[in-house]
Amino acid sequence: MIIDRIKQMGEDLALLEGHDRLQYLVDKAKEVEPLPDAIKTEDNRIHGCASKLWIIGGADHANRMSFRVDADAFITKGTAKLVIDIVNGSHRSEVANLTVDSFTALGIKELLTAQRQNGLGELINRIIRIAK
Repeated sequence: MIIDRIKQMGEDLALLEGHDRLQYLVDKAKEVEPLPDAIKTEDNRIHGCASKLWIIGGADHANRMSFRVDADAFITKGTAKLVIDIVNGSHRSEVANLTVDSFTALGIKELLTAQRQNGLGELINRIIRIAK
C-alpha cells in the first residue's frame, strides 16, 4: 500500500541528518530523465512552486499509475521524484483516494521553504486529480 511506502520512506529519511536529507533529494533529482521541451507546457506545469515543475501521467491498461516529472531546481525535482517513486505502479483507485496529508509521514515538509511546501501540495493534488 502507498501509505506503508510513505511511512517506510519517512522512517528511512529520518535516519539522515539535515544536510544529508537535502543531499538525498539532490541525488534523487539526478535520477530524473528530463522531459522533452514539447511536454513542458503550462497545462503540465505545477503552479505555486518556487521553481518550474512539470508532471505528466496516467493509467495503463491494468489501471496502474505512471508519472514522470521534471523541474528546473534540484530540490524540487528530487522531491517530486521521491513522491512519484512512491505512487508509480499503484492502482488508480488507491492513488485517487490519497490526500496531501497522506504524505505527512514522509517528514520532508519541514525541509522545504513555504513556497516549496505549497508546490509539493500542488504536485500531490495534481497526481490525485490525474488518477481520478
